[in-house]
Amino acid sequence: MLLRTNTLVHEVIEMPKNEKKQINARSIEEFYDLLAPEYDTMTGFEKRFVQERPFLQALIGRFHFQSALDAGCGSGFHSILLSQLGVNVTGVDVSAEMLRLAQDHARANNVQLRTLQGAFENLGELMKERFASVFVMGNSLVHLLSSDEVEKALRNFAEVLETRGVLVIQILNYERVLAARAHIQNEKQAGAKTFVRSYDYDDMGVLFNILTREQKDVTIEERMQTIRLRPVLRTELMTLLKRVGFVDIELFGGISQLPFDAANSKDLVVLAIKKG
Repeated sequence: MLLRTNTLVHEVIEMPKNEKKQINARSIEEFYDLLAPEYDTMTGFEKRFVQERPFLQALIGRFHFQSALDAGCGSGFHSILLSQLGVNVTGVDVSAEMLRLAQDHARANNVQLRTLQGAFENLGELMKERFASVFVMGNSLVHLLSSDEVEKALRNFAEVLETRGVLVIQILNYERVLAARAHIQNEKQAGAKTFVRSYDYDDMGVLFNILTREQKDVTIEERMQTIRLRPVLRTELMTLLKRVGFVDIELFGGISQLPFDAANSKDLVVLAIKKG
């Protein structure tokens, strides 16, 4: 079992009944379609605008891009924030439900957002135009389960970029994650719901679990969604980026753009330029 619970029951107290459901997603699309109704609550959609705006403003000020492809856009957070900052954005995601949310958010924030359903591996076929920037945020790259798949995705990012366009990738710092091998990665309380993100480890990589626990009167409903991830380390990422034609590669430990520290940085943020 992937679900781990520690329950202490006093013999004279009747505890709430737990109703548990385990979902092993057959595809990335299915995983995020099922997660979509709770995704914004789990990730704190509204609160992130203040936190991440300075990062994107700094990138626009440095690279002066006016167009962006948000690859793996999810519910549209980065697409909307970039649009608010004057960038013409196209969002692509494999999940139709996530794209529906992205359009809902675009309307609510009074921005224009073009969205297309597709995966990293078919971006080259899906996109005919070229962009001054490509954003691959939110740890989405590690859903690719082989080095060949990662390389193909990076080639597609290069293909849809203009010459000297900038690629921005954000993933977790898996050097730290794999060294610590912690089970619980994050826990968030939102009203009657608790979201627990956790990892289980095996020889193939990690299993990513999202436990949603909801208090309902005298019952507690629990749903666990699980999907496999393949950790991508900085050495592999840098090697593949160079192989497919990126130069001037910079590594940071997060959107703060502090230097990357393998032992302590929570994230790995990569900036790379498509070779002229």
